[in-house]
Amino acid sequence: MRAVKHWLQKSSLKVKWSVGASVAIFLTFLIFGFFQYTLISRWLLHEEATSVSEALDDLNNKGENIDDILSNRTLFQQVLEKDQSIRIINAEGKEMLVVKSIHSTDAKVPFMPVNEKRVSLIRAGNHQILVGRSPFRSQSFNGYIEVIYPLYRYENLMRNVLFVMMVAGCVGLLLSAFLGFMMAKNFLKPLKKLSSTMQSIRKKGFQERMEPSASKDEMGELTNIFNDMMDQIEQSFRQQKRFVEDASHELRTPVQVMEGHLNLLNRWGKNDPAILEESLQASLQELSRMKKLVEELLDLSRAEEAKILANEEKADLLAVTERVIRNFKMIHQQFDFNFQYDPKQAYEILMSENHLEQVLIIVFDNAIKYSDRIYKVDIRLKQEKGRAVLTVKDYGIGIPKEDLPQIFHRFYRVDKARSRAKGGNGLGLAIAKQLTEGYSGTIEAASEVGKGTEIRFTFPLAAKQKTGGKEGVSKK
Repeated sequence: MRAVKHWLQKSSLKVKWSVGASVAIFLTFLIFGFFQYTLISRWLLHEEATSVSEALDDLNNKGENIDDILSNRTLFQQVLEKDQSIRIINAEGKEMLVVKSIHSTDAKVPFMPVNEKRVSLIRAGNHQILVGRSPFRSQSFNGYIEVIYPLYRYENLMRNVLFVMMVAGCVGLLLSAFLGFMMAKNFLKPLKKLSSTMQSIRKKGFQERMEPSASKDEMGELTNIFNDMMDQIEQSFRQQKRFVEDASHELRTPVQVMEGHLNLLNRWGKNDPAILEESLQASLQELSRMKKLVEELLDLSRAEEAKILANEEKADLLAVTERVIRNFKMIHQQFDFNFQYDPKQAYEILMSENHLEQVLIIVFDNAIKYSDRIYKVDIRLKQEKGRAVLTVKDYGIGIPKEDLPQIFHRFYRVDKARSRAKGGNGLGLAIAKQLTEGYSGTIEAASEVGKGTEIRFTFPLAAKQKTGGKEGVSKK
């Protein structure tokens, strides 16, 4: 048993499936065959016992004495054709008459007096015998009649039935094993392909994929899920690689600038106040840029890894937006902030207030930075389809159409030199997108070069709010 268990553990899933299916089918056939064999055996025994009982009835009904029985040739012929024996015994158990055929049994059947007709099954040697006994009384005789029926035909028939069942069981076992193996081979093809694809991915990289399955079963679903998962993993690794490369590039520039100024001071600037002042100011400026970059990287990391529980935190979008506008108006007094909203509606959303303020500061800061001629920012807040919708539109330099899909990527800048001059690292919108989507919100951008950019947010409302009211309020 241990050897079989060890062999199964080392075998493939295909072999295990085949063995399991074969054993299950064979056990089912075995149980069914057992009941079928038992039913056939009982039915045949019942028929043979009925035959013996009828023979006893005929012997009792067709004779008043022994001579009448002996003179009934038809009755004897019927009895002897069935290989039955007739024995007439007196009251003391002495055989008075024995009639048997060539194939009748020679086994000794013990005498047993009875008061009524009775058929019993006894075993003599290796054979079974049906013995029918009935009292026989007439004017000249008082005794018993026995009909003895050896069950040779029954035993031969049951042996043949058992043989046929065993052969059928073996054939069924082999056939079920073969069919189980073929079905397992067919069913496990997708798993084999999956294993092969995973081995290929380990050797060649994340470009390998399984062929899309047209099947709608679990294997087809597994194939599609695997391909989707690999797409996400590949995208994640590419983003990680790009992130490391971009972060290294962004950090290398200020380090090189600081290194150059320190070398300049080391060579000629120790005794030159002008060079010393210039180098110190440049180094401090680059150090400030590095500090801001590191802070933004930490913000992005927190936005990606933090478990945001939107259903536990709520924020008043209207109040936070008004607060951010007031702060920006104090810093950038030359700008006109036009805020429109419906005061009859409530704008409580499922989002942390700190994260919401951080997102709005990023978007407002970009609107200020890239407005070169028209110092105006339009903000509009409304409800739409059960969500709060906030749009922030500036009238600045705009973004080319081909760059719009990338502006939410890390370190992406439309114009690297211009963005660096304005103090940007290309992380602000990536942080805003990560935070917004973390609370089941959306962020989109629409822009036209020379006409400005519009950022559109949607946030899930904390509860269904009343959507009536058309009156607008403008704050400047």
